[in-house]
Amino acid sequence: MAHTWLEIDDLKILYITIHGYKNIPYVKNDIAEQIGVTAGSVSFRIGNFKAIRGIGSATNYAKLSKQVYDKYNMLSEKELRGLAFP
Repeated sequence: MAHTWLEIDDLKILYITIHGYKNIPYVKNDIAEQIGVTAGSVSFRIGNFKAIRGIGSATNYAKLSKQVYDKYNMLSEKELRGLAFP
């Protein structure tokens, strides 16, 4: 069964796309487990956010990812971390 991505899932991915893992006690596999997807799916979703930011060669991205990016990308690291990892 395919995973239905939620805003909280994309918040986690947005956070690690922008800020990496240094200020959270998780690695990619931990986040994949929290969301309920594979580490490969996390990597793919990171690619979505990079595409939205104009980084990399991908041109397609999920509509939800774009909405999350537009709503939350200007938050500070601490604010975004608080939302993504409550």
